Amino acid sequence: MPPIPVYLKTDEQMPRPADPEFYWLTQNGAFFCRNHPFFASDVPATRPVQPLAPHEPQCVVRYPKVRTLTLEYIVGFFDRVYQQHHSESVVLLLWDLANQRYRIWVPEQTATVVRGWGGRRSPLDVSYKLPVPLPPRHLLVGDLHCHGNMAAFSSATDRADERYRDGVHGIVGRIDREPPEFHLELSVDGHRFALEREQIFEGYEKRRHFVPRKWLEQVTVKAERFGGAPLVSGGVGRPKKEWWHS
Repeated sequence: MPPIPVYLKTDEQMPRPADPEFYWLTQNGAFFCRNHPFFASDVPATRPVQPLAPHEPQCVVRYPKVRTLTLEYIVGFFDRVYQQHHSESVVLLLWDLANQRYRIWVPEQTATVVRGWGGRRSPLDVSYKLPVPLPPRHLLVGDLHCHGNMAAFSSATDRADERYRDGVHGIVGRIDREPPEFHLELSVDGHRFALEREQIFEGYEKRRHFVPRKWLEQVTVKAERFGGAPLVSGGVGRPKKEWWHS
């Protein structure tokens, strides 16, 4: 039995094929169509289009690798913020087109922590404002944020916020350990691909303890009582109106 033909509908006025049975690939999806002596029908295809070869989502990663020292400074920043505030924090990865290298960008950010009845703080989330416009001839190619002493994983909030932000999204967890945990994914057109750390970073040995003061000055911390009531606001920064949440 010959395969059922497949047609692309590229024009709304395209003449209807005369085959007794055919698949029509349209803007609205695939249709199984029939030209029967008693009717002509176009029904949304409920099964894979058999004449087509199978295909799975895939992505070949071609990112230049981030230097070991760069990652160690980033982890050092996350560690210092956690030591001071028990909060999350975030950095952005920019690509310098002129010099063909990465640049760390620490955006203005507000981290929220929850203070329990015993006074102990726990990280809740971190919000930040994207640098607009970006420095000339720079691309925003990824971000990393720290979950504090919690595990490194993509939360539902992370996935929703990053759905249409193409690039590498990294999470550092268990920052109170050495080495900490790393979790990396690449988001492209709403699909997420799991990454190994070695695909993006040259390596990691130990965190660096020197942290530029201007990085720390970008962090504002807001504390809430357990249950959501505001408690206190501190840190360096100013209120912001446009936020990305991580």
